[in-house]
Parts: sequence; structure tokens; C-alpha cells
Amino acid sequence: MRIIDDWLDDWISERKNIMADDIASLGARLQESALSEGYSLGKLRDASDGDVDRFVRRVVVSRMISESSIAPLQPPRQAFYIHPPHPEHRAIP
Repeated sequence: MRIIDDWLDDWISERKNIMADDIASLGARLQESALSEGYSLGKLRDASDGDVDRFVRRVVVSRMISESSIAPLQPPRQAFYIHPPHPEHRAIP
């Protein structure tokens, strides 16, 4: 039997065209698949950082962002620039 981390990576990568509304059912299908492959739910929870549903949401969202032609892969440079305060916007003493 393969280690569960490798199995989990393969299982997730085999799922293509996952939509946001599939997230809830995907967590349940992942648990069913793990059990049918002989892995315990405890091992699956350990491999998914303690929360299978949160792990699935994180993977799906990051995949959707990385495959998006709209969302930038990194924030624009000006997102890190803090403008000096406007002279009229002073703190009230």
C-alpha cells in the first residue's frame, strides 16, 4: 500500500474541472475513496492537516485561482505601496 500522502496527491490531481459547488460532495467522496482503498479516516485527517473539508476547499480554491485567466498570480506591485497620508487627513488630537 502506498503512503496516504502520495495517494491523496494523486486523487486530488485526477479531479479535473472541479467547480466551487462540488466542494461539499468532494470531501465526502474523498473519504469514501480513502476507506475503499484501505486507509483509515484518521490517516486521511492527518494527511489533510486535521480537517478533510478544509483541505479540499483550500485545494479547489487554489486550483481555481491558478487556472483563472482573470486573477493575477501575484498582487500588483502598487498593492504593497503605502501612500503618504493626505495633508487634510490628520489624526484628531
